[in-house]
Order: sequence, then C-alpha cells, then structure tokens
Amino acid sequence: MGDAATITRLRFFTAWNAEAEERWLEQMARQGWHLTRGGILFKFRQGAPSMVRYRLDYRSETGTKLREYLDLCRDAGYEHVYQFASWHYFRTSDPAAPELHTDPASLADSYKRILALLAFILLVNLPFILSPPRHSRLADWSLVWFFINSIRLFLVVVLGYGIIRMAIRIRELRAKSTRHML
Repeated sequence: MGDAATITRLRFFTAWNAEAEERWLEQMARQGWHLTRGGILFKFRQGAPSMVRYRLDYRSETGTKLREYLDLCRDAGYEHVYQFASWHYFRTSDPAAPELHTDPASLADSYKRILALLAFILLVNLPFILSPPRHSRLADWSLVWFFINSIRLFLVVVLGYGIIRMAIRIRELRAKSTRHML
C-alpha cells in the first residue's frame, strides 16, 4: 500500500486573527486534508474527512515549562500537531474537549505576549526607516537603499496596524472577562 497523498499550501494569516486560520484548518479537515505542518507553508496529509477542532496558541516557554503545558493540553484531549516559531498547532476530535483558553483573561494574556513581540520588532526597525546610508560605497546605491527602506516602511506600517489590532482585541477580551466575573 502506498503512502497517503500530501499537499502543500502557502497561506498567510495574521497573529491578531488566529481564528481565521483555525477555521481554514477545520475546513481542510472536513475535506480530508489533515495538517502535518503549519506556519506560512502548510502541509497536509490526505485521510478520511472528519470534524476536528484546531486551536493555535502562542507560547514562548521552552524546556520543562513547555513540556508541562503540552502535557496539560494532551490531558485535555488535544494533539500537538506542530510548532512554528512560538506558535503551537493543536487538534482534537473530541467535541467535549475544553477550549485551550477557558476564560477571556487567559486569551488576553496570550495576545499580550504577541503584542510585546510585535512592539519589539517595530522598535528595532524604526531607527532604520529613512536613515541615509552612512558608508560611502552604499551612498552610491540609492536605489538599493530605497528598496530596502520601502520594505522596512511596509513592515513598520503592518506592525503598527497589528499592534493596534492586538490592543483592541486585548481590550475586548478584558471587557468580556470583567462581564464574565460579574
């Protein structure tokens, strides 16, 4: 018997809208394509169409703390499918499995970690925007300088937008958490 068919899809999702990525992965599973690798380049193995729930979580822990977290998720009925950078892909076919974040406050904490990463990347890139090249040989490369700074400017705009979207999402979750506690 031959190996199961695989497909690869290139897709880009934003950190502030992980739910869209989860819905797409669930739709792929309903079509019989099950995630084996995620991130930007997604790899799927063909199998029986099924109703599964995918969840993504951003965790920067390593070592023992990460193993404890993964064990906790496994005990809750989730299979750890893949890790892309600090993003973890989980799946479950158990409809009774709890959500990874059972309250809005814990999800807000996860988004705060992402917000901190976006802010760091933004701050690292800001000094380079529109600063002229200082090396005399690079001064002759004005087209290269323009191209590189155009990419950096685009990155700064996207990161700024992402930071605003994350801050709004965190505020919504905190308001929901406050209502949940009342």
